[in-house]
Amino acid sequence: MKLQTSLLLSMLAANTAIAQSEPPKWEGDIEFGYYQTDGNSNETSVLAKGQANRKDGLWTNQIKGNAQNSEVEGVRSDEQYFLSDRLSYDVSEYNYTFGYASMNKDRFSGYVYQATLSGGYGRRLLKNERVTWDAEIGPGYRISEFDGQGEDGKDGMVEELIVRLSTELNAKLSETASFEQTLSVESGDENTYSKSVTALKTKIVGGFGLKISYTIEYNETVPQAVVHMDRQTAVTLVYSF
Repeated sequence: MKLQTSLLLSMLAANTAIAQSEPPKWEGDIEFGYYQTDGNSNETSVLAKGQANRKDGLWTNQIKGNAQNSEVEGVRSDEQYFLSDRLSYDVSEYNYTFGYASMNKDRFSGYVYQATLSGGYGRRLLKNERVTWDAEIGPGYRISEFDGQGEDGKDGMVEELIVRLSTELNAKLSETASFEQTLSVESGDENTYSKSVTALKTKIVGGFGLKISYTIEYNETVPQAVVHMDRQTAVTLVYSF
């Protein structure tokens, strides 16, 4: 626990030091999607996502977040909020260290929340004008709170040490199209959580574009009457800055 606390303090201190210098520019995407049906069934869904990156010398900060709310016949059917912050430091052109923190709150996943703190080693497997591919591995610490009773009869809060592996691929297909693939696995004695996001983004005009994404989330251990895997296909309007 002391290691994870020291890592978090180091991340905050580094962010503060960066903020005190000449502020570098943030680059990223803001996404918004809305869906509504009326008639034989009434359903609405609102989805918002965001990603921002800032590079200052050897430091790179990446923040991701999303929120989604859905209702069917006036009854809430989906509610999820996610936020993560990743801070990395380049040791060489292809090697880096990183610290990562995330909070996931999904009302219908069977968990009140899942929070992760980790750090470790990263390697750029591929880097050129069109493609970048990073892979990371490191130890971490996760807190999960069940909403009800688990499959194995356990309930309440679970704290555990984990190993976190992740990979991120970004490919520029053309002047107006790009492909993104991210995959992360957080494995501990009590639960293994995996998340995959596959996305295709096309530019329309100026900073605006469209994105089609397919997300899979999997919890190996879930409370009773909750499925292990969630899938989402989304079409969103994107503004890149």
